[in-house]
Amino acid sequence: MRQSTRVFWGAVFVLALVSGGGAGIAGQQTGRTPPPLLIPSVAGGDLFGFYCASCHGREGKGNGPVASALTRRPPDLTTLAKRNGGRFPTDRVERFVTGDRDPTVAHGSVDMPVWGPIFQALAPQDRMNRIRIENVVGFIESIQAK
Repeated sequence: MRQSTRVFWGAVFVLALVSGGGAGIAGQQTGRTPPPLLIPSVAGGDLFGFYCASCHGREGKGNGPVASALTRRPPDLTTLAKRNGGRFPTDRVERFVTGDRDPTVAHGSVDMPVWGPIFQALAPQDRMNRIRIENVVGFIESIQAK
């Protein structure tokens, strides 16, 4: 299976697991309707809370509810600017979110779900996906430690 396909289905699984959706034994409904995989809001905080907080935590510190189950602990996103000489690395963060980066040991693997292709698969409107990605990156910039 291709890496991008594994990452996509892994992200869908994490979303389903964290949201509590799914079916019961032998496909029986558990009484709860699973939430949508694509939320209507394009606000950065809402997107981060729905797609990123399960691993990175609500405040972006890398302490989300599934972080301890991961092979590699998610980074503290609130210190990106500090670790980059006081300047927020917008382009680099965007490349992480979209998956448009070279995997290197120093900068982590491509294990993190890349939301660009996932948003594209869930809703093929390029303009809206571009807005989602920009807003997530903007939100991450807004939570930088002072």
